[in-house]
Amino acid sequence: MLNIHKITVPTPYLVGPVNCYLIKNRPYTLVDPGPDTAEAKKALMEGLSALGSTPADLERVVITHSHSDHSGLARWLSGQTGVPVYVHRLERHKLRADYEYYRERLPFLREAGLPGEVLAEIFNDSDPLERPVLTGPVKEVQGGETLGFDGGALRFLHLPGHSSGHICLFDPEQGNFLSGDFMLKKITPNPVMEADPAAPERRLPVLSQYLDGLETLKKLDIRLIWPGHGQNIEKAMESITRVIRHHQRRLEVISTILEENSWSAFQVMRFLYPQIKGFQIFLGLSEVFAHLDYLLERGRVNREDCGGISFYRKARQSHP
Repeated sequence: MLNIHKITVPTPYLVGPVNCYLIKNRPYTLVDPGPDTAEAKKALMEGLSALGSTPADLERVVITHSHSDHSGLARWLSGQTGVPVYVHRLERHKLRADYEYYRERLPFLREAGLPGEVLAEIFNDSDPLERPVLTGPVKEVQGGETLGFDGGALRFLHLPGHSSGHICLFDPEQGNFLSGDFMLKKITPNPVMEADPAAPERRLPVLSQYLDGLETLKKLDIRLIWPGHGQNIEKAMESITRVIRHHQRRLEVISTILEENSWSAFQVMRFLYPQIKGFQIFLGLSEVFAHLDYLLERGRVNREDCGGISFYRKARQSHP
């Protein structure tokens, strides 16, 4: 039996605190230590202490994905203790010192028809957290591997969509599912735009990936979801169904918008989210592109490129 303990760690983001998890079976393992801030470090240390542990007790650190609110303290912990950090191979390059977040995404922002002043607004909205970097021992995983413990095991599941190398951890004996940002109780994770590692000029089909991952979850005997933010989820199937319906509704809304309009991704985003600013514009475009790519792949919209900008319109159904 695995002894899983939640430690709530503050972040400066609107999503609120991140959930860090200590699996208190040998070898002691910490999942998603939180952001690299003094406040987060203090909360993590106090949380470990309340569980009768210290960083010196840790033997492994796992990060579900590279986003700074989940991974920032991994380097500090690894430096303090020398423990290896487990991360998916597709996230590894995002945790190197020379990684530039917007470099691979800039062509997509231009394709979206983003005005120059809005592009500058995104770039000037600086992240309150330093970009996470891993410098110590790293163990790359692909999904399918098992982490063994005294008294149980966790299986790595590669479930992209929110991030290309997002991993979750499943305990088949007890039905525990550590979901990172793949499943959250109150909100739907953003399908963040990324370049395809095999063909950087293309976007990954992140919504297709995410929905495929939800189908994978349906086949598992999940009894309790331990998410990256917020409260635990006891009714896994209800939550999965809720998220699928959310995306189905969003696909229908965008399809309806494009019945009479030939619009760029930026125009669709502004129609849906007229008030958002800064980095939130990037997230809004990510969501719109994810749904447009999904509709395009299934022949439900057409795309026409003009002057380096893609315009989308609902496909006309042919009649026999």
